[in-house]
Amino acid sequence: MGTPRFEYDKYILREVVGTMPELKKLSSPFVSASEDFMKQIDGARPNFALYYILRTGMFPEPPHYHRNDEYLMFFGTDKHDMKKLGATVEIAFGEDWEKYEFSTSCLVYIPKGIQHCPVHVKKLERPFLFGHFWPMGEKVNILPAK
Repeated sequence: MGTPRFEYDKYILREVVGTMPELKKLSSPFVSASEDFMKQIDGARPNFALYYILRTGMFPEPPHYHRNDEYLMFFGTDKHDMKKLGATVEIAFGEDWEKYEFSTSCLVYIPKGIQHCPVHVKKLERPFLFGHFWPMGEKVNILPAK
């Protein structure tokens, strides 16, 4: 059979829990792979975080934009109906801060340069998963809104 090879093990980052702080008691600790990927896996450049939202409130990030596209993920945790977010969330976009509200699991695409936030968890029936992903990580990727 031969000796097992581990040529691709270098592409698996196993230490991804608890590398970033909570969002002012709204969330659990992060599961993150931002700087860890960039430092430990040559060629990887994502900025990624995922955590449970545990209570209502406003995320602490001020209105901002990024030099790269960003993806926000809102996933329900009901194993019988993952479409239900279990919360009502509001997010604002653009220079006029248009507000959008949803209560289902969804992905939000934010093209580079589009101002967004705050994210406001207005109602919470059960914790849900929230995450963000930037395909091209930068140490400082949050720029203040204009």
